[in-house]
Amino acid sequence: MQFKTILFSAAAAMALALPATAQNIGTIASSEPTLRGTPPGAGTRTLDLGSGVVQDERIASSAQGRGQILFVDETTLSLAPNTTIVLDRFVFNPDGSGQMGLRLTEGALRFIGGTLSRGQEATVATPTATIGIRGSSALVIHSGGNTTAIFLAGERLCLTAPSGQRACTSRQGGVLTLEGYQGRVDPDYLAFLLDLIDGTPRGGGTGGGLGSGVGNPNPSDRGPVSTGGEEFDPEIFDDDFTGDDIQEWLPRGDVCDQDDPPPGCFTGGP
Repeated sequence: MQFKTILFSAAAAMALALPATAQNIGTIASSEPTLRGTPPGAGTRTLDLGSGVVQDERIASSAQGRGQILFVDETTLSLAPNTTIVLDRFVFNPDGSGQMGLRLTEGALRFIGGTLSRGQEATVATPTATIGIRGSSALVIHSGGNTTAIFLAGERLCLTAPSGQRACTSRQGGVLTLEGYQGRVDPDYLAFLLDLIDGTPRGGGTGGGLGSGVGNPNPSDRGPVSTGGEEFDPEIFDDDFTGDDIQEWLPRGDVCDQDDPPPGCFTGGP
């Protein structure tokens, strides 16, 4: 009888947490230590490992938090601390067609494309730009009113400015801003961003990052991530493009002015 009561209580709590018509479009694969979600028509809730997420849900990480969302098409989003997104649009048909779009209002994320982004661009909209990701993995940062996108691997990454100007790249490590293509990212700054997004595995595991896009996003103490992304080779950078060349628009973490950050500077560190 006690076991049945526990099951009933858990089911009732889930029913109250989400609107009756909500359908899960993904699952929380990692939440370290805090992710919070606000589904449409419902209150804010804590998103633990295994929690479902729905369309139009607002998801935010805390100042020390980070997390991963695994969608039903195997797209994976990894969120840095102080990051807020809204899951605007997700349609996944049985034949693999559909659409995916989300908003990044502040912070940094890594996108690892699944089935939907192979057929057409998935979009990440920020307050100042729209990012189109086609069959690829990428980093998107919005901070201080500026948007920066870094292509990691795959087919193509594009950035469209409010003016309608559009710039694209398929070069690993290529960086796009509102001013267009800016060359390849400084490896030190890339390492800073990846450390910010992934953090340190609590269990110290090495996990399997096969096809996941960068480094080791799937340590043993976290849930599964997409295996459909493209591998990222950290050795692709040219020696003639250094951090000194890009300090004005994409500084490394150790030269970021926290009080007056230039474009591309993400100040929401752990």
